[in-house]
Amino acid sequence: MNKDINLNKLYVKSKLPAELAPLNELSQNLWSTWDMDAYRLFSRIDPNLFRKYQHNPVKLLQVISQTRLEELVQNKGFLYEMKTVYKKFKSYLGYSGHYSSEKGERKDFPADMKIAYFSMEFGLHEALPIYSGGLGILSGDHLKAASDLGLPLIGFGLLYKYGYFSQKINLDGIQEEIYQENEWYSMPIEKLTDETGQDLIIKLNLGNDTITLKAWQINVGKIPLYLLDTNLEENKSHYQKICDYLYDADKDTRILQEIVLAFGSIELMQKLKIDPKVYHLNEGHSAFIILKRLNLLINEGKFSFEEASEIIRQSTVFTTHTPVPAGNEKFDSKLVRHYLENEILQCGMDFNEFYKKAVIEGEDSFSLPALAIRYSKYINGVSHLHCKVSKEMWHPIHKDLFEDEMPISAITNGVHLQSWLSRRMLRLFDRYMGEDYHHQADERSQWENIMTIPENEVWEVHQARKGQMISFVRNRLRETILHIGSSNSITKINNTLNPDHIIIGFSRRFATYKRGNLLLNDKDRLLKMLQNPVTPVQFIFAGKAHPADDKGKAMIKEIIDFARDNQVEDKFLFLEDYDIDVAHHLVQGVDVWLNNPVKPLEASGTSGMKAGINGVLNLSILDGWWPECASKNNGWSIKSFTSIKDQKLRDRLEANEIYDLLENEIIPTYYNQDRYGLPAKWIGKMKHSIHDVGRDFNMHRTLRDYINMFYIPCYNNILDLQKDNYSRLHKMLDIQSKISQFWDKITILEFQADIKKNAVLNHGDLINFTARVSIDGASLSMLQAEVFYQLNEGYYELITLNSAEPDDNKVVTFTGSHKVKGSGKQSYNLRIRPTDNLGKKFYDFVLWNNR
Repeated sequence: MNKDINLNKLYVKSKLPAELAPLNELSQNLWSTWDMDAYRLFSRIDPNLFRKYQHNPVKLLQVISQTRLEELVQNKGFLYEMKTVYKKFKSYLGYSGHYSSEKGERKDFPADMKIAYFSMEFGLHEALPIYSGGLGILSGDHLKAASDLGLPLIGFGLLYKYGYFSQKINLDGIQEEIYQENEWYSMPIEKLTDETGQDLIIKLNLGNDTITLKAWQINVGKIPLYLLDTNLEENKSHYQKICDYLYDADKDTRILQEIVLAFGSIELMQKLKIDPKVYHLNEGHSAFIILKRLNLLINEGKFSFEEASEIIRQSTVFTTHTPVPAGNEKFDSKLVRHYLENEILQCGMDFNEFYKKAVIEGEDSFSLPALAIRYSKYINGVSHLHCKVSKEMWHPIHKDLFEDEMPISAITNGVHLQSWLSRRMLRLFDRYMGEDYHHQADERSQWENIMTIPENEVWEVHQARKGQMISFVRNRLRETILHIGSSNSITKINNTLNPDHIIIGFSRRFATYKRGNLLLNDKDRLLKMLQNPVTPVQFIFAGKAHPADDKGKAMIKEIIDFARDNQVEDKFLFLEDYDIDVAHHLVQGVDVWLNNPVKPLEASGTSGMKAGINGVLNLSILDGWWPECASKNNGWSIKSFTSIKDQKLRDRLEANEIYDLLENEIIPTYYNQDRYGLPAKWIGKMKHSIHDVGRDFNMHRTLRDYINMFYIPCYNNILDLQKDNYSRLHKMLDIQSKISQFWDKITILEFQADIKKNAVLNHGDLINFTARVSIDGASLSMLQAEVFYQLNEGYYELITLNSAEPDDNKVVTFTGSHKVKGSGKQSYNLRIRPTDNLGKKFYDFVLWNNR
């Protein structure tokens, strides 16, 4: 075609016959991508096209021939199956949501309860590339499980023109990034319209500029997900590009993305008349919502700054996801001032005064997680270990608290079962757990049924899925040959990966702390395992490095170079363009899932959960979620040497731990077959893995924790605050004001314990405490004296002391006692705090004894 000739473009799609109308509705809801029957229905239309277009039902219906559609109209079997799936879909949408309380009671969600959930990315399906990694996949699973449970949750995010990049590996083994514009018309997403049928438009006033937004909706089962888009002609060119790329490296674009997410979501809520009782900030990216809410509460709600701040604090949930500094968003003051000073001034605050609320002591940057922590009553890390790390990391925000007291809880991540179980495994679940387990996956007792599945059935399902994965891998390698002209022959690719040999998978973001190249620490030892003629081992790697992460890209190249240089590309391979589709095949088809991050930098690590529920055994550093699950029956744990500061030495030692486990335990167990030709001990571990991971690390369990620990208490908080014209709020702030007035005048005069110097106590001994405190003009009813008694790291007791009436000099004598228990080194000290009689924790008012 002559490139100089311009042709007008139009798009033609097949016309869906009326008899097939349910297909259109099914295709527009992501339920059809995770429900096995719906998936099978669309695959039946044309398996090859469905696979070619990333299992995207919308695209399939657009490209399928009119002839094939007419054939389906005449196919009574297909029509019956379509009607059956459609009926199932309608039944799913009509499911009445409930939750199990901490006591196991079944309860309905309050009728007026709405939860707004904000995330920078959502990993929902491979055909919707608006995610980059674990955070997005977690957000997507959160929405899907919320739909299963009937949780009244609404998602908010951004719609990226190009999203995250497609990865290509060139002939030199170097990652190249390719960005493709998303075609929204061929995806399960729709524009929101106003009452006149026009695009729903939002105007954001930012300083002297206006940014125009368009809103879109994705139906995630019963959950609406609203996404905002700046790619509009009426915007200035640099504003049009705000939503071009996910995690844009340009700081100016990045802060604009996060402002659009926050301010735009709040504006959209107002247009749609959504009034959430709970606001859940998934990572710090959405923390500017706090500023927008302050502005609205002060200027439209007519609350004072202090009142607005407390309303926000009582209704906000914040989840922190990473201890890695690069993952915790920060901006310099000039950038924040440029875009947000007007918004801050409208709250009646000086810029510097508000800026301090997002600054950690000893730093100058505006930290979004710090802002979120100060304005959230409910905060969590995503595993128990990550909770501990987060308490240490964010301790400077409330430095007068003991580190263990930091108000950060642990809610360990989970995975959405139907999205990650293989279809064969799903059928096995249906047979042994019943068809309704997906609504009740958090019911622990039903998981005992997994242990009754015969070993041969578990093995047959796994081996079949392993074969499908190998076919998938070979097809992807053929595609690689075509686009780079690799020297690999088709014959060699046809022999890549032997289904009878053990396969170990490693796929995740190629960030340096995840150490994707750790196995290469001793290449000679690794080669011996790869080339062992009796018990050979095979490895598959996949993952993307951030475009600006040269070290991550170097790891990928090192893996590829090792395979080429040693001619082991058929058993030690890197699979390009890691996405949800690749992840599905690997977590369902390999035998072992390797995870070797630098401890304690892995916050959770949900890929190991996805593998574990499919019977893939974890081989992991005891980091993230794995310490909560690991046992000798369900996988292997790699010893970590956290006390060693020399990273190269630590890498070598931990790599040797992996080699030892592979050579001495994992490989021999895999190849040890019984008289029936089955690796019985291995299959036993598989069943324990499915049981243990499925029971404790499914997303329903995670949501149950959020509901009982955060969402319901948060909802009740707001109802209590609103009663009697916010009387409780006014009392709370009145107490806070009085405490502020007298706090600096309180003095600890004396603190004694009846313990002789250098004395050694015995279990059961009694310690008597006495303290004398000058309270000046403070009311004794507002104060409490307590002894902080630490038994060991991570465990402490608070001993509240009794008070006498103040003497004439406003000095109060406090007394109390404590019975010693345990053994070893213990410690204690006195502190004065405000009483907590209205549910407010005064973290900034803690007076420790320094005498």
